[in-house]
Parts: sequence; C-alpha cells; structure tokens
Amino acid sequence: MCSDINHHFPTPTRKCPAKGYTLIEVLVAMAIFTSMLVLAGMALNQGLRQYHGLVARGLGFWDHAKKIWIDKSFNSIIDYYVNTRSNGWFPYFKGNSDSVSYVSLAPFADEVPVVVWIKSETQENGKSALRYYELPVYAQTFEDIDRDEVFGDYKKGKSFNLLTDVEGISFEYYGCSIIDQQCRWLTLYDGGNMKVLPSSVKIEYKLNGEKGSFLFDIHVNSRMKMHYNDLYYKQ
Repeated sequence: MCSDINHHFPTPTRKCPAKGYTLIEVLVAMAIFTSMLVLAGMALNQGLRQYHGLVARGLGFWDHAKKIWIDKSFNSIIDYYVNTRSNGWFPYFKGNSDSVSYVSLAPFADEVPVVVWIKSETQENGKSALRYYELPVYAQTFEDIDRDEVFGDYKKGKSFNLLTDVEGISFEYYGCSIIDQQCRWLTLYDGGNMKVLPSSVKIEYKLNGEKGSFLFDIHVNSRMKMHYNDLYYKQ
C-alpha cells in the first residue's frame, strides 16, 4: 500500500509520486518513431517511382500504338471516287505542305469508313502539334468533304495528337501522274489533278533538335474506276 497508517497512532497519509518516463524510454520511443518515418518515406518514394514508371510505360505504349494504328490508316486508304465539274471523277486525296486528307477503311472509332484530316497546328507555346481528325464519310460528295474542312466541321469528330511540342512539320507525297507519266516527290498533291493516289506519304519534323519522320505506303490504286469519266463525265 502507498499509505503508512498506524492504527494506534494515526498519522497523515503519504501519496505515491506519479510515475514518469525515463530518459532511456523517451530516446527509444523517438528512435522507433524516426525509423517508422524513414521506412514510410522510403515506401512512399518507391511507390511514386513505380507509379511514374507505369505511367511512362503506359504513355510509351500509347505512343507506339498510335504509330502502328496511323500506319494502318494509311495502308487502308481507299480510292473513294468523287466528282467535280472541272476534274470529272477522281480518287479523293488532298495534300499540301502542312496537312493531308484522305478516305480510309480503318477508323479510330466506330466501324464505318472515315474521311481523315492530319494537320500541323500551332500550340500556345509556339511549337507545333500533328493532330488527327476523322468523320464518317457515308456517301459524301467532294463538296460535302470540302465544306467540312472550310467551316471546321471536321473538328466535331474523333481526334487526338500524333505529335506534340515539335517543330518544322512538313508533308511530301510520292506519286506518278497518269497525265505526264512522271514520278516524283511533291509538296502539293491533288487527286483531281493526278487522277491516282500517291504511293507514299512522308511527314518530317524536329523534336528537341532531332530530326524525325514517318513514311507511309499506300497500296491501292484501282484503275478499274477510271472509266467513270467515259461513262458519267457528261452526265
């Protein structure tokens, strides 16, 4: 007992002093707490590194997937014939030094053939992005497709960036005209003038001062449809 009581001669009760922590106990507790903080920090840093690694691999996979898919888009170009008064019937294809448009059987979304626009666009930081757009083609005429581009309606469809923060994007087209029988690289390519699709499309750019490029092959040039002009040009 904490009190010392004499039953015969009562004396004041003595209380036990409150027990505290010793210096050694405090130091041990601080050491354990510090170790726990260090271990928690190490676990957090490892988790963040793993997260950033997964994100980087995921973004890298997406970049690789986009390159594979856009190659498929070009390989699936079809000779979608349109008609104008000046050029008659011809396979739709429009290309210049900073954009290209064609019809493909490999859409990014949905399951119908699409009109594709790939354009070089200026970003807010002054650098360039290579952006892909598509709209279902259905049974559009040349005027319909041209109107979608002029009024910016192509932006209403599916889109994504193929490249960002690059410089010096340029397009070239290799084709052989059936009119003059000459094959060459061109910075302007119009299906209405050439009467056939190009055989290759090259896109060049600079990323962090390093030159890069895409080269896409087009494997269709149907001559069976060229008789359309003989059959329908006057109609």
